[in-house]
Amino acid sequence: MTRYERRDGRLRLFRGDSRRLDPISSGTVGVILTSPPYWVRGRGRAAAERYARDLAVGFGREWKRVLARDGDLWLMIGDRHDGAEWVAMDAIITGWLRRTGWSLQSRGFWAQTSSRERWDNRVNYLLRFKKAGEVVRPRGTTLCWMLPLPRSHPDSIWDTIPEPVARTVLEGSKKRGPVLDPFCGSGTVGRIAASLGREWIGVERDPRMARITARRLRLRRVASVT
Repeated sequence: MTRYERRDGRLRLFRGDSRRLDPISSGTVGVILTSPPYWVRGRGRAAAERYARDLAVGFGREWKRVLARDGDLWLMIGDRHDGAEWVAMDAIITGWLRRTGWSLQSRGFWAQTSSRERWDNRVNYLLRFKKAGEVVRPRGTTLCWMLPLPRSHPDSIWDTIPEPVARTVLEGSKKRGPVLDPFCGSGTVGRIAASLGREWIGVERDPRMARITARRLRLRRVASVT
């Protein structure tokens, strides 16, 4: 992995595959907040199940390793209409995460207004998981937003988590330990985490997007790690 960091070490970025988070010590991350690439290919439930299984098994094992015992995993997941019906992607992903040792603690919704998709008000789910056996006491905050798709960084090839959503999540999550975004894109979660005084670790596979994030957050390239 190629590594970038801020001079004080509180913001770090790794360019590499987040199925292997070897540079991050076990049990050190306080919050994982991320929006994995949305399921856009294939039709029907079988293809959606394969996507969810890859997320829960291929990536989830490392999430569980690096996350603190009482840490929070927040996923922003988009649903899709496959031409015949809505897929209910939140239920499919929740099912796979439960099989691999997670429990669902909170659900929220962000409905896109003025959506670019064929189907209006595309639904995005905000799902909060804990490691199995850990429980969070529900808060009074209603996790529901009606928002347009936020403008991403001009050079970004990905959309981003809306800032009001990310800020609410981080303010209501575990305060100790860094925030990890294993699909960090252009670094929006990192920027918000920094504004709240949080440490942040980002992982991005795409070299171009990693360079954009490093430039945006004023990170310097320091080393390549194995």
